[in-house]
Amino acid sequence: MDEDLYKIGAVARRTGISPECLRAWERRYGLQPAERAGKTRFYSASQVERLTTVKTLLDQGHPISQLIQLTDDELQRRLRPPPTRAEIHPRRTGLVGGQLILAHREALRNPDTTDVGMEVVAEWTTAADLKADRGALPELDCLVVYVATLDTQHLEEIEEIYPDSGLVVAFRYATARDLEACRQAGRAVLRWPAEWQTLVRRVTATTPVVASSPRRYSDEELVHISLMASRAGCECPHHLAELIGEINDYESHASRCGTIHGSVDEDHRLVAAHLGTARGQLEESLHVLVEKHGLLASAN
Repeated sequence: MDEDLYKIGAVARRTGISPECLRAWERRYGLQPAERAGKTRFYSASQVERLTTVKTLLDQGHPISQLIQLTDDELQRRLRPPPTRAEIHPRRTGLVGGQLILAHREALRNPDTTDVGMEVVAEWTTAADLKADRGALPELDCLVVYVATLDTQHLEEIEEIYPDSGLVVAFRYATARDLEACRQAGRAVLRWPAEWQTLVRRVTATTPVVASSPRRYSDEELVHISLMASRAGCECPHHLAELIGEINDYESHASRCGTIHGSVDEDHRLVAAHLGTARGQLEESLHVLVEKHGLLASAN
């Protein structure tokens, strides 16, 4: 047999994608192994390389349903270097449910377990405890909730408490209808029990929090800069101000567009976050010209 073929276990170790996930992708998306010998699957070196790229993009927040259809060149174009000016912070995470709290304690005792990308900052044994703390809750990026059965009405009540955080639902039992409702609402779900690292990956796969500075210039200031751009001897301040204004407008639209029944679609949250980062970088460039040519000197 070709030495460049790998069994599914070896593929999992090389890529970080579990065998269960690879089998699921085969069923759902037709991701066929290069060869089979009975029930044993064998993947080629090129497939392993592609799956490694897919895993990297998954960790950056791209959905598998989109990635699986892309060519190798398209996957490479989606790869982005780590941000330089914008720092990606660990996801400030809250846990709701005794099962999750016990799993976290066990994970802390295991030296091989890492919580890179996730920081547990709050715990509640039950949803009732969470509701009781309403009004004095810590700021969270993601809330992980354990439920015995996937009750969408119960989840909507929890989302009202933390409307701006990501939600991961660890469930033991669910109907196909409830699973589809969660998918439509953009909720991340995880069948429990699961390995702690699987939960960490699910949390970090929700939109990373990209630190971006607040708007440096108001709409009125951007208009004033455009009107005074002639002082710089070129139209660059005018064009930069226009670009920043367009980003401000689209950032507001993307945030509103991603809101579904009180929850926030993760893809749109990612768009809005990176628009804010792009705006901050353009504002830095504009600030140099504004200061050099005194373009806001006569502004009210």
